[in-house]
Amino acid sequence: MKKIIYGLMAATLCLMMTSCGTPASKIQSIADDIDKNGNEWTDADQWESVIEDVITTTCEFMESDFTEEEILDFAEALTNLGEAVKGIDDKKAKKAMEKAGKAINKKKDLSKRMEKAMKKADKRGKEIDLDEEEILEAFSGLYNL
Repeated sequence: MKKIIYGLMAATLCLMMTSCGTPASKIQSIADDIDKNGNEWTDADQWESVIEDVITTTCEFMESDFTEEEILDFAEALTNLGEAVKGIDDKKAKKAMEKAGKAINKKKDLSKRMEKAMKKADKRGKEIDLDEEEILEAFSGLYNL
């Protein structure tokens, strides 16, 4: 019970820390929290909350009128998030994360929102004439994880 309470407190703290600032700073804050505490997160509900927050923040970013600089910052934050997740080595935390991922995959409303957000982001990219090579390079860190 004590672990659950501490886990919920950590998730609440994480959400409070990410409630203000840019989408990139929200993602970076989550990455920092996972890097620091992720091996202690053995509750799938906690991971599910964090994953849903990341997806929602990503959608909010893609639905916004972002600039090229903002997308580069966002890509860096996502890469840092991926590295933090990759650094999880506790078996129970990994299992909880996998269980949460499966639960998130069942949430069709999130996947539909992500699809719509991606279309809007593509349209926005064309509006501001993004340098596609620079953007792909910024996101390449995600593919190396």
